Amino acid sequence: MKLRLLDWLACPHCRGTDLSVDAHRTEERPITRGHFDPTEAVPPGVDLDRGVETEVLEGAIACAGCGSTWLVREGIPRLIPEGGEAGAETGHRWTTFDHARPEWEENFLDLASPLAPPDFLGQLVLDAGCGYGRHAFHAARFGAEVVALDNSADAVAAARANTATLSRVHVVQGDLMHPPLRDDLFDLVYCFGVLHHAEDPDAMFARLVDLTRPGGRLSLWVYGPRQGVALATSQRLRAVTTRLPPEALHAVSQVIAAGLRVFSHTPYAFLQEVPLAREVVSHLPIHDHYRWPYDVVVADIYDRLRIPVRRWFRGEQLEILYTEAGFSDVAVTRRVRNSESFRATGIKR
Repeated sequence: MKLRLLDWLACPHCRGTDLSVDAHRTEERPITRGHFDPTEAVPPGVDLDRGVETEVLEGAIACAGCGSTWLVREGIPRLIPEGGEAGAETGHRWTTFDHARPEWEENFLDLASPLAPPDFLGQLVLDAGCGYGRHAFHAARFGAEVVALDNSADAVAAARANTATLSRVHVVQGDLMHPPLRDDLFDLVYCFGVLHHAEDPDAMFARLVDLTRPGGRLSLWVYGPRQGVALATSQRLRAVTTRLPPEALHAVSQVIAAGLRVFSHTPYAFLQEVPLAREVVSHLPIHDHYRWPYDVVVADIYDRLRIPVRRWFRGEQLEILYTEAGFSDVAVTRRVRNSESFRATGIKR
């Protein structure tokens, strides 16, 4: 945990911002001096002369307002309050990704569209539901200062590992329904693939709105409606898999991933450029994951089967959410990759 993160944190119990850190174990990490404006006050923990920043690996955060304390473990502040929801085990604790492979950046920009790399430069960004950190990595590489928030211990462990080389990423374990972050703070909040899993999507959307500063932007990606066989199959499958123990669910995920490799990914990889065949293989399930490493496919399936989808969104529903929350410049676009989903973005008034 970098000490300058305190400027953006809030107590998830009382919403107080008078927080302090008691560091038990620290380490120094190299920084890029150009990331800091020499005409401004140097953030706490940053030594520009030596080109290093002190990070807290183990310690505690105290709130002067209500007396609550929160642990910092493995370099990650753990700010899930009593009554908050800590995420279940995921398939991504050990998931890594090759930063040099273009598909990760392409996927991020596809989900973030119409945002482009220049839209991230110099922005304070919240990755709400960061998973294993691949989106936070690219947002930071495009020049943003990123707070990556997730309620799963597995997810934040992977996110910290995957963004360890980036001084502008801050990983936090917290519950988005009780966010340990200050209101009206972020220039850009994005939440990809999370809202459709929320027990109360409207309430979660309201929390995302609260965290976005006036004039800031909120961007979403959510599942669109499923129908017929696809809907019935996914519902029946998740009705079983959400109750499986982790080991059994991981084994099921491996079998499904192997089947997708043979019957979906491989045919699509070989036939996607063949005019007539492309029309057929483009309807194969999750065909666009053919470039992903096998372990990432397994982990992705694990998470899909572990977490139930509680609401399927239509484009007009997203437009209503944004307009009723007072957003301007609202844009909702349909995305079709194997199945229908929607991107939405708007500016908070």
